[in-house]
Amino acid sequence: MGVKVNLTLPASVWEVQDTKRVALNTVATVKRRTASGISSEGAPFKKYSTKPLYVAYKGARLKPKGGRVSRTGKSVYYAGGYEQYKHESRKRSKTNQDVGGRTQSAEVDLVLSGQLMNNLVILEASLTKFRIGLTKHVRHYGYFVHEKRPYIGLTDDEINILVDAVAYDISQKLRGRKI
Repeated sequence: MGVKVNLTLPASVWEVQDTKRVALNTVATVKRRTASGISSEGAPFKKYSTKPLYVAYKGARLKPKGGRVSRTGKSVYYAGGYEQYKHESRKRSKTNQDVGGRTQSAEVDLVLSGQLMNNLVILEASLTKFRIGLTKHVRHYGYFVHEKRPYIGLTDDEINILVDAVAYDISQKLRGRKI
């Protein structure tokens, strides 16, 4: 699975490296939008679960902080569910505002350990198309996350921006300018 983009461009001015550059910009666009808490459908992500849960210390992608340590000491109980676990373990501010000179991402940003977004890559790129998706390291859960909270892909506005950017790049090449 992945998102495929087909391009119909003049071969005399467009090269594979141009497609790769557009693909890299597309990956960056998806990551930036996702960090803002917006899905590929253009709507905010569904909120995280508030159903109470235990998170084991062993094997956790992000070491549990806050919550209440279980009787065995091997896990932490979060009465506020995954939402509380993520919030407290990432040491987010109460207001989600500026912290230490940098603004935090949205509450639902699909980032816990960083592995999912770090493994969103270009899977293939040719003269006429590119495909972005997940590496084998996170496929086992990344596409499941995508089913619940669509993030791989572009909104209609992002598609329009991509088309305008490609048109601009081609016009610059036709004028003999490097891009």
